[in-house]
Amino acid sequence: MRAVLSELKRRCPALSALPDRKLRKLLLAVRHLETYPATDTKRGRPAKFERDMLDDARRQLKAILERETGDRISLQTFVGHYLPILDWPEDVIAALDHHDLSRLEAAQVARITADRLGVKPREARAIRNEIISNHIRSGGSQTALREKVREALGELTLVTSEKMTEAVERVDDLLRVDPSDRRHLFYEQMKDFFFALRDIQPDEIDDATLDTLVERADGLMEVIYAIQWRRKQKENAIRKFSI
Repeated sequence: MRAVLSELKRRCPALSALPDRKLRKLLLAVRHLETYPATDTKRGRPAKFERDMLDDARRQLKAILERETGDRISLQTFVGHYLPILDWPEDVIAALDHHDLSRLEAAQVARITADRLGVKPREARAIRNEIISNHIRSGGSQTALREKVREALGELTLVTSEKMTEAVERVDDLLRVDPSDRRHLFYEQMKDFFFALRDIQPDEIDDATLDTLVERADGLMEVIYAIQWRRKQKENAIRKFSI
């Protein structure tokens, strides 16, 4: 991954002067451009990067990925799933490099951070190391590892009919107050997922389906984690103010 970025900078000298954080923002813009080709419209917010720079970076990155991966990894996949690895804890990256964890497994363990746990960095590292060690020693499945991570983060919550009823009531309240309020779509989508659990049978889930689900679910969970993180920040701010 770092080799790909180094090669991209070599091919696009204008990117060499960019700090890592700004380079990642540029690549996110490149991914957006690849997914939604820009038009010549003047509406909307002004672009943060020159169009020529984005086009050049997109063209060169696609060429590098095609050469290095045989076109198995697309530009969108590289930016969306591989670039975030640079932000992972070093011990998790090391476990990935040593093939102790797959990329999807490492992505789960990387969620265990000091900020999320509210502990010191060394304590978070110790928890990660224990989970990784137990996973290697037991030869556990990806599902088991995911549950261990969720347990460490305090995310294991029993889904009950009472909780679903509460969610449905929230939808009704939102629609009653303002029918144009789009937030009800969030609860509707979550409700659809819940009811799908009752209809889909275990023998209908093959390995390919499971791999696709896990990969797509990571993007969905990132949205959930962002909401939880913002709530925690607000709670911490209120707690500090009250003290």
